[in-house]
Amino acid sequence: MCSERRRDVVDRILGSYSAYYDIEDVSEGNLVARMEFHFRGEQYMLTRRVNLWSEEDHEYVYLFSGGSLDEAGLDAALSLSLDDGRSRIVPGRDHRCSTVTTLLVYDSIDDSAAKRIKHHSHHESFRLMLDGWMDHRVVAVDLSSDRILSGRRARDAVSTVRRIMDSGRR
Repeated sequence: MCSERRRDVVDRILGSYSAYYDIEDVSEGNLVARMEFHFRGEQYMLTRRVNLWSEEDHEYVYLFSGGSLDEAGLDAALSLSLDDGRSRIVPGRDHRCSTVTTLLVYDSIDDSAAKRIKHHSHHESFRLMLDGWMDHRVVAVDLSSDRILSGRRARDAVSTVRRIMDSGRR
């Protein structure tokens, strides 16, 4: 059963991300969509054959939505997004960083799950960071109290979600 407000927030998030991200609609349990963003920067000298440097950044966003989030639901969402995101990362000479973001939009989030979201932090480096690194971050929207929860690594994503939430109040 999908609340009207939750559907509106999910639609606004998908609309906002659609400008820069490739979006794949998914209906696996509470997983609503998978979004990808890829960036490659390069610098050449005179011709493309003389490549001075190049780097790649990737972001994989997993959008979950549901009625109530407890610790079991949080564990399932985190493991699904981290495992799938990790399988898409290809470390190498040009890979700088990849970010896996788990975005949760729920009608209510219980206190134990909220505490785990606030303390979640996951970082991996590949070959002592010579082949880049990966960060996993979590942002959760609790519609019952209009609060946005996140760990320390997700502060920049929180501002994006807050802007999207505020745009619906006007």
